[in-house]
Amino acid sequence: MISRFPVPWRIVELPNGFAVEDANGQQIGVFYGRADPNIAGHTGIMTLDEARQMAVDFARLPELLKQDGPQNDPAQRHAVTGQD
Repeated sequence: MISRFPVPWRIVELPNGFAVEDANGQQIGVFYGRADPNIAGHTGIMTLDEARQMAVDFARLPELLKQDGPQNDPAQRHAVTGQD
């Protein structure tokens, strides 16, 4: 799945949040938030800081999945262990 969205993934600031784009500029995730934490808390919407952190964590997914190796890819796992 990650190979469909070439790395590096980058974070782009939007007026009310952050987007994550792949190396081709395709938007693959959007995280919105409110600047005022009081309003965000009462509406159940993230703050801009929370939205930024979500975008950062999302953008790190390719790096984190690469660290885990073949055990996360069912095709690779079958090739290595013979199990699904």
